[in-house]
Amino acid sequence: MTAVVGYFRAQIAEIERDAALRWYGVAMAFLHVVTYLYWVDHRIAAFVHAEAEPICWPLVPECGALRVLSPTGVALLLRAYFAAAVGTGLLFASRRLVAWAYASLVLVNALKLAIMLLDYRLRMNQHYMGFFAAFAYLFVPAKRDALRVLVTLFYFWAGTLKLNWEWISGAGLYRPMWPFAGVGVMVACVYVIVLELVVTWGLLAKRAWVFWAAFVQFLIFHALSWQVVGFFYPLLMFAILTIFPLSRLIDSRDSPDGLLVSLWTRRVAWPVLALAAVFSGLQLAPYAFPGDRTLTGEGRLYALHMFDARPTCSGWADLRQADGTTTRRDLKLPLDTRIACDPIVYFNRARNLCRQQQAGLAAFQDLDLFLSARRTSDGAMKRVIATTGFCARGDRYDPFRHNPWILTE
Repeated sequence: MTAVVGYFRAQIAEIERDAALRWYGVAMAFLHVVTYLYWVDHRIAAFVHAEAEPICWPLVPECGALRVLSPTGVALLLRAYFAAAVGTGLLFASRRLVAWAYASLVLVNALKLAIMLLDYRLRMNQHYMGFFAAFAYLFVPAKRDALRVLVTLFYFWAGTLKLNWEWISGAGLYRPMWPFAGVGVMVACVYVIVLELVVTWGLLAKRAWVFWAAFVQFLIFHALSWQVVGFFYPLLMFAILTIFPLSRLIDSRDSPDGLLVSLWTRRVAWPVLALAAVFSGLQLAPYAFPGDRTLTGEGRLYALHMFDARPTCSGWADLRQADGTTTRRDLKLPLDTRIACDPIVYFNRARNLCRQQQAGLAAFQDLDLFLSARRTSDGAMKRVIATTGFCARGDRYDPFRHNPWILTE
């Protein structure tokens, strides 16, 4: 117990004595303010309350039991979350209150996670990066280095996901990208790959002109992305990126060779290397699963979840009646995120129908579940799910191994 207390005191002390880290705590709190604004804008209270249909995370398959609040109750919970986020940011503004700010940031992140576990539709790449940045800030020593290396790896691994024709051709974009059109879109998409795979390492460079040239490019990139992905991602990344100018402008503590050289020669603190290894290992998890991961979604629970490709799909359930007839039920939900075609969503919707049938709320004997999907640039749909007698089979979604009911050929 003494060691645990000492560990947390060391994390708080590192923030207390470093003005750059203390102000970065304000940025970490701002992430939650932006999250609140996004959730309100997307009216999540309408589908996470007790009476709404749940779409559960594979790791929390009985999330319906956690949904006890009415829509009004959810709205009040979100307002409390917003107030806590603002209060946390104000606490970080005072060095004397850093210990309280630290504890408050832990609680705000825990509250956000609790809300997210109510429904899989709340999953977004933005939250994944926000939680990782918060983890590094709160629990990893050598925080300046850990955060900068982690954010650089955000971009690098995101760039590897874009090494496909769907992205390069521009077919993966959800909306037009001003001021680019025609072949200009393809040039811009290729530039983003170069930016994330190559230019990102300039964020760790010792030379000021290299760093600022890279940093400004990322600011412009996120400003232009607003029109494609909306306000949430750019604002979140602006906040996360502040660790770079803060570390350079406030009492720079880099080695004479700079952080990039120290990283490649492994002369940074071991927690920084461990964080980089764990994060990078998680990005490789999807490659352990068979099939097209864009369509199956398997393994991507643990990795960056970017719209590297835009799938389109058609999913339905054939309800088999006692007289031998079938009734088709469209299972597609009005989602504008990349999980719209995720088998997890259709698996949950079919399971919810089975529960209604078992409770006597729906009159059918069993159902057959089907999902066909394709990348936007592909010509033909591929069958992803074709399960007959779904209710009787009682399939489960295994988040750690390939699910045989997800087709990969």
